[in-house]
Amino acid sequence: MSRLRILGGRAKGVVLEVPASARPSPVRLRKALFDHLRSRFPKPGRFLDLYAGSGAVGLEAASEGWNVTLVEKDPEAVRLLKKNLSKARLMARIVPYSVERFLREAAASDDQYDVAFMAPPYPIDLVAAFTLLLDSDVVRPGGVAILQHPRSLFIPLGERRTYGANAFTLVPKEA
Repeated sequence: MSRLRILGGRAKGVVLEVPASARPSPVRLRKALFDHLRSRFPKPGRFLDLYAGSGAVGLEAASEGWNVTLVEKDPEAVRLLKKNLSKARLMARIVPYSVERFLREAAASDDQYDVAFMAPPYPIDLVAAFTLLLDSDVVRPGGVAILQHPRSLFIPLGERRTYGANAFTLVPKEA
């Protein structure tokens, strides 16, 4: 298996350490995601990576100039996120909370993001997790909520893009 690397931006090529609990987003999926975001957002804004795990997606965003918040409750993953940020010489806010707690607190404080990306562990109820994100109002008008999920899961919202065994569902927030 090849090593997990940042694909673009100023930290391109930096190898990331992956916690045992993580299932990093595949290269093809990350490339497609950031190609889409570059076309949708001419200037990087605020990026939220929920269930950050290895940080592959969030650190990719930081490398491309986004202001990133990484939410991850697993202590080993948080330790490696800090190490990966340092190694890549990137800045991001790490929030060591559960996604549920973070969304509740962010919504209460009117904290909003241009992009909210979610790649939960597949054993949890992905639709319920994504619904929690969509209902939280943390995506600003004109922004987008994105769920990474198995290709076999169909979510009757937004736009679906499939890459191998994985897919994205993108739900824009009306401006």
